[in-house]
Amino acid sequence: WLKHLGTLDFAGGTVVHILSGVSGFVASLILGKRSDYDPRSTTGHNLPFTILGTCLLWVGWSGFNAGSANGADGIAALALVNTNAAAATGLVTWVVIDAIRGHVSISGACIGPIVGLVAVTPACGFVQPGWAVLIGFIATVVVYFLLLNKHHMHFDDTLDVALVHGCGGVLGAFMTGLFPQKSINPVNGNDGAFYGRPIQLWYQIAGILTAIGFAAACTAGILIILDWIMGIRLAEEDEVEGLDLTAHGENWEVTASQAIGDLVKTILEEQKHMEAAGQDTGTFELRYNPKNPKKMGFKIPLLKQKDPHNTRVDMDPGNNDRLQQDFYQTHPNDDEINIESMDTHILRF
Repeated sequence: WLKHLGTLDFAGGTVVHILSGVSGFVASLILGKRSDYDPRSTTGHNLPFTILGTCLLWVGWSGFNAGSANGADGIAALALVNTNAAAATGLVTWVVIDAIRGHVSISGACIGPIVGLVAVTPACGFVQPGWAVLIGFIATVVVYFLLLNKHHMHFDDTLDVALVHGCGGVLGAFMTGLFPQKSINPVNGNDGAFYGRPIQLWYQIAGILTAIGFAAACTAGILIILDWIMGIRLAEEDEVEGLDLTAHGENWEVTASQAIGDLVKTILEEQKHMEAAGQDTGTFELRYNPKNPKKMGFKIPLLKQKDPHNTRVDMDPGNNDRLQQDFYQTHPNDDEINIESMDTHILRF
C-alpha cells in the first residue's frame, strides 16, 4: 500500500527499523522496568563482543542494503557506497562529540555506525553519497543527545532499540523525502523536496505514521494476550538470578568466579612447591569485580605458612576506607576464605 502511495524505502528502513523500534518501545512499557533498573547505567558487560558484533553488522549491512537492488549494477554500487559513508560518518560524529564532552568510549564508537546504518537504509539507493553523509551526521547527533537524556525517560530499554532503531529509522525515512533524485534511480525513485517535489516528504510522513501505528497496535495486542494467557514477567527471584542460571544452570559470572578460584588455587599450589624448594614465592595480586556481589562468592584455599605476613588478603569495598585484615592471625583455624558481598576484591599472596 505504501509503495503504491509513493513512499520510498530502498532497503527496509521503515519495515525493519521503525517497526522494531516501536515494537521494542511498546514492549518495554507493557513489560515494565527491571527490579534493579538504573537509568544511568549503560555499560555493557563485554566490550570485545560489542566490537565484534558491530563489525559483523557493518559488513552484513552492506550486503543487506546493496542486495536490495536485486542485481549487481550501478544502483547496488551506489547503495554500498552510501551505506558505508553513513556508517563511517556516524562513527566519526559520535567519537567527536564524545571527545568534545571529555571522554571517548568504545561503546559509543560502536553505536555511532549503527545509527548511521539505520538512517541511510531507506535512502541508500536514491541519494548521492554527499546526502548519505549528511543523513548519517544528522541522525547520529539527534540520537546521541536523546541517549544522553535517556535517564529522564520513564521506560527501560536495555539495548536502546527505541532510540537507535526507532528514532534513527524515523529520521532516515523523513530525510528520504528530502534528498532523493529520480535521475539516480529512474525505475523506483522520485525527486524529493530539495529537487522540486515536496509532496514526496508527505508520502514519507504517511509511511512513518502508518508504520508506527501498525507496530504499536500489533505488539500491544500480542503482548496483552500473552500476558493474560501465560504471563510475560519473570518471578522476581528469577529476574535477580538471571534466566541463564535459573533456566539453564549456567552463568558467565559464576563461570568466571569458578575460573578465578581455580586459578588462585593453582598459583597457591605452585607457591607451595617453590617454598618447599627454598625459592622466593613472590607476590600475586587478584582484583575481582562481580556484577552482583550479593549473589556471588568464591572460596580460596589458604596456604598456611610460618610467616603470617606471607599470606595477606586486602579487601577494598569500593569507595569505603580500605580494610586490611591478616587472615592468618585473625582466622588461624580457617582453611579457606569465602569472598562475597564485596564491590571490589583485592587479594595479595
